[in-house]
This record gives sequence, structure tokens and C-alpha cells, in this order.
Amino acid sequence: MTRLLLRALNAPALILLVAFGVAIQTSLFACWPLSYFQPDVVLIAVIWCALRRNFTEGGILVLIAAEIAEIHSAAPRGVFHITYMLLYLLVRGASKLFVIPDLASFIIVTLFGSIFSKFSNMTVLHYLAPHTSQWRNTLFLLFPGAAVEGFAAIWLYRWLEKFDALTFKDKRTEESLENELQLQDEGF
Repeated sequence: MTRLLLRALNAPALILLVAFGVAIQTSLFACWPLSYFQPDVVLIAVIWCALRRNFTEGGILVLIAAEIAEIHSAAPRGVFHITYMLLYLLVRGASKLFVIPDLASFIIVTLFGSIFSKFSNMTVLHYLAPHTSQWRNTLFLLFPGAAVEGFAAIWLYRWLEKFDALTFKDKRTEESLENELQLQDEGF
């Protein structure tokens, strides 16, 4: 019974953790020198949902996380919804074509995801206001931002893996739970 309860609380707890991460990143990294080293917690959660959740649950979690990012930003409404959902679908499609087995592969996906999200944000903003010139600033901060994202992802992915194991959302614990339930049905 405890396993089923913890498994059901995994998604709401993940949303609360994303909200807490967004609150930390928007308050702690708000001043000038630290703003260049701000990791995107929602981006890491989007990639985690694309690689470790089923399509429906991951899509709903990404939409909720994108709404949290929208609330805490000054960008026009819908920019982060478009960016994060597009990234979710691309990573999900890439995971069907390529093998993404371990933490090192997750970090590489995160680096490319960070670069892609910045370009897609700038593309959407360019279509909304074509006369603004933000490309130079984006290109200047593109690779340092991706490096910070990859560095933060090392710890966050490890922590998310432990979180999923504790809440029985990990594939290995799911299989052991199914095997245990099958053995109980047979009278062992």
C-alpha cells in the first residue's frame, strides 16, 4: 500500500520540486554576476520527463512545468510552452531513434537541449517582435549557459534518479513490484 501511495505522489512531488527549483533560480541568481550561471531547472525536468515517463504523464508534467516557468518570467505568454513542449517532443523522438542509456548520454542531451531551447526562444521572440536585436547577447551566452546547464544536470539527474527509486517510479522497482505481486497471486 505504501508503494502505491508513494508512486501516486511522484508526479505532484516532482511538480513541487520544479516549483521550488524555479523559485531558487529566480531569486538566488537574480543579481548581475550570478545571472550568467543560472541553470534552467525546468529544462532538466523536461528532459527527465521525456526520457523516463510515458507520453501522457510526461506531456502533462511538461505543460505544468512550462506554466510555472511562464509565471516566473517576463517573456510573452506562451513562449516557454512552445519551447519546452517542442523540446519534449524532440527528445522523446530522439530517444526512440537513439540509445540514451546512462548519465553521460543524459548530459549530452541536456547540452544540446539547452542550445536548442535558447535558439527556439529567440526564434519565437523574433516572430513576435522582429525589430528587437537579442541575437548577439544570446550567441555570447549560449555556450557558457549550456555548460552551466550540463554541470547542474550531473547532480540533478542523480537526485531525480534517487527520487524515482524512493517513490517506486523507477523501471527496476516497477518490475520488482510487478514480480512481487505476481508471486503473491500464486500463493508464494
